[in-house]
This record gives sequence, structure tokens and C-alpha cells, in this order.
Amino acid sequence: MQAPPHVIAVVGAGCSGALTVANILRDTQRRGVRVVLLERRSRFGRGLAYHNWDDNLLLNVPAGNMSAIPDEPGHFVEYLRNIDPAFNMGSFVSRRIFGDYLEYTLASAERASASTLTRMTAEVDSVRADASGAGFVVTLQGGQSLRADSVVLALGHFPPRDPPAVLRGALRSYIANPWDFDALDRTDPDKPIAILGMGHTALDALFRLTSKGDSRKAFLISRRGLLPHGHRFTPKPPASTAQLPEYLKGIPNTIRATLRAVRGEAADCVQAGGDWRDVVNGLRAHTPGIWQRLPVAEKRKFLGRVVPYWDIHRHRLAPVAYLRLEQMIRSGQVECIAGRVEACEPCGTECQVVIRARASGLPRTLVVGAVVNCTGPNYDITSLAVPLIAQLNGDGLITQDALKLGLEIDAHYQVTGRSGLPTRGLYYIGPMLKSRYWEAIAVPELRTHAQNLARLLTARALA
Repeated sequence: MQAPPHVIAVVGAGCSGALTVANILRDTQRRGVRVVLLERRSRFGRGLAYHNWDDNLLLNVPAGNMSAIPDEPGHFVEYLRNIDPAFNMGSFVSRRIFGDYLEYTLASAERASASTLTRMTAEVDSVRADASGAGFVVTLQGGQSLRADSVVLALGHFPPRDPPAVLRGALRSYIANPWDFDALDRTDPDKPIAILGMGHTALDALFRLTSKGDSRKAFLISRRGLLPHGHRFTPKPPASTAQLPEYLKGIPNTIRATLRAVRGEAADCVQAGGDWRDVVNGLRAHTPGIWQRLPVAEKRKFLGRVVPYWDIHRHRLAPVAYLRLEQMIRSGQVECIAGRVEACEPCGTECQVVIRARASGLPRTLVVGAVVNCTGPNYDITSLAVPLIAQLNGDGLITQDALKLGLEIDAHYQVTGRSGLPTRGLYYIGPMLKSRYWEAIAVPELRTHAQNLARLLTARALA
């Protein structure tokens, strides 16, 4: 009798899950496995970043570096040219289009593969070892279950934690989930808005909230008041070299020494007529190795003192988005405030926000129609109200990393259990790879992780 096919269950069909499945299907074109892709939304391949239809929201990476297939760098640009021949490697296109592209890539891989892909729209409540100990039982909301030989957790981002100053239960005008565009759209367009944070999520919220007119006042609030820099109009692709740059060789294994070296190289580059962005881009391939060599104490220094400055240089805005933001600030429609939020309290039908200004130390009070929390995703698994995460953590199948950036993961993408050993057959891909690689939240890195993981899974399935 023929043995039953090896079953791989992938929990989450956002970018990471879809790319992993597409690579599995491409790797098994002649010999089949069964892949089950589970997603709580109705669309497969879009996730949080690409599920909306607002073309005001752009990719912050040029099209030439956004191929879903590492071995085919022109794959995305070729797709774009079938839409509009004006698109090119330097185009910053809408995230809606990239979501379409992910759906297309997944469907194309499915059509060409000998493997079977089953798509299921469902919320996963638990993943537990089966009776044999060699596989897993995946239980869905409502009680249905399926057995899998391997399980991939591709869970994406989780909403931010509530800031201490926010009395969530008392604020009807508080939006805890910045990706809930329906909630953003329900806010009163005639009242000012307070956005906590100045990163890319905050700017997405800002552009959405002000998309119906230029009269609405918006306050962007963060402790340091730092906004992302913009890309150039003619960005260069990152230099691809396996060799550590000379300026980083032989330096002490500390954050201070590393930053001093990077700043020095950037200054030399600018003095020679170049652009500091090329230095930052050139670090991408080496960042995981630098991160892994740093002691935990040095990583903590980076997270506590440096990461806001790193983020604004590393994660830049598309040129048109940057110019739009600049214009909104110049016109006075947007005000950026550096300071600490000390209180958010109801004020009739509005909200009163008290800020302690960073520069003067003096308090300032704003009265706004709503407050939006854009302080960054929460990766502390002990505080997440997610049944699957709570179950996996409670059963000891996953563990939090020391810095609360994500999960403990081995070199083969297997999660580490409470015992300190890998949970065999249980894998993770997505933004919580930051705990191991730091540089792990953008498509150029995730596509490589997805390909690597797919090869490991298919090798195990076809062994």
C-alpha cells in the first residue's frame, strides 16, 4: 500500500506564509506532498500589510528589490510591466498591487506543482503533539481538527500594547489596533487626531485619516520626535557581498564600536560624493551575523538607546510619501511633538492628552477626537491575548527570547521549547525572527527565509 502523503500545515497566509507555501510547491513539482494553508481572513497571500485597497499606501522598497523569488530578481518587475510598462526597478508601487502579486505567485506555484494545496479559512486555536509524538493535531475554532506531520507558524504582527497612560476602558475614542482601518474611518473627520508613534504604521494611519481632505489636524507624538528619512528617487540596490566590509573588521564586539565604524564610513561616503544610504543598504547582508555576535547586554544597549535612530535610517519612506509628509508638516496640518504621554482621559465626547515635552519638560494638553496607538507591534508572548500563542506557551512548545523580540528559534527555523530543545516539526517564519537575525521584517529578507524553510520542509517530507 502507498504511504499517505506528508502533510505540512502552515498557520497564516500573509506574506511569510504565502511565500513559504509557494516555495514548497515550486520544490515539489515532480513529487507531491499535501500542504494545508490556514488563514482567518478570506484572502490568501495578503496579510496585514497588503490586505487593504488604499493605493495611497506604498511599498517602502523599490520594485527591483521586491521579487518574491530569490532566484528570479526580476520576477516582480516583470509582473508589473504586464500592468503598466511605465513601471521599472525604481518604482515604489502600492501595497495593494504587491498583495495582488503575492496571490498571483501562490496561484502560479500551485498550478505548476504535483503537490496538493488545501486552503482553509479558519482560526487556529491549538497545535498539540499527536498520540504518536511524530506529528501534530491542529484544532480549529469550532472544534474541527486535522493532523499534520510538520506545522509552520506564520503569524505575522500582533497589535501594540496599550501605553501605560491610556485608560483603555474609559476611552471610547481610543483605537488600540492601528491596522483596523474601519475604526480609523469611523472617527470624526472634523476633529483633530492624536497618533502615538512616528514610524511607518503611524504614517499609514495618518495618510488614511487625512485621505478625505486636507483640513484635519493631526498630532504625531513620540518620545524622541524622530521621523523616517526618505528614499532617493533613483535608489541603488544593496551591494551583495559575502565579505564583511573592511571598516567593520577587527573592531570590538560592542554597539559603541559598531556605530562609530558605521558613522565614520557614512561620513567618508558622503565626503566622497556618495550617499549614506548606500552604507546602510550594504549592511543588510551582514546585520544578522553582527547581531548574533553581540552579547545580550550589548543588544539591550542597542534596543534601549539606538534603535529609534537606526529605524529612521534603515526603514525609509517612498519618495512620494516622504514629500507628502513634508508638505503636511509645512502647511501645519501635521504637528510632530517630541515628548512622553502622561495621561489620556475622557473629555466629554473627546479625549484629553497630556504630554511632557522632551525639550522643555513642560506639560502640554491636547483635546482630540481620537487617539490611535501606533507604538509598534507587541512580541511579548506572555502578554498576547491570542489563544494559539497562549496554548503553545502554556504547553511549553515555544519560549520567549531574552529580549522579548520574538521566539527562540534554531538555525533550522524550529521553535525552541521550554526544555531548551527544538520542538521537532514545529517551525516559525515571520517578523519574530528578529530575535535571531534582527534584519528579518522586510520582503528581501523574508523571501530568503521562506525559501530556506521550504527546502528544509520538502527535504523532510520527501526523505
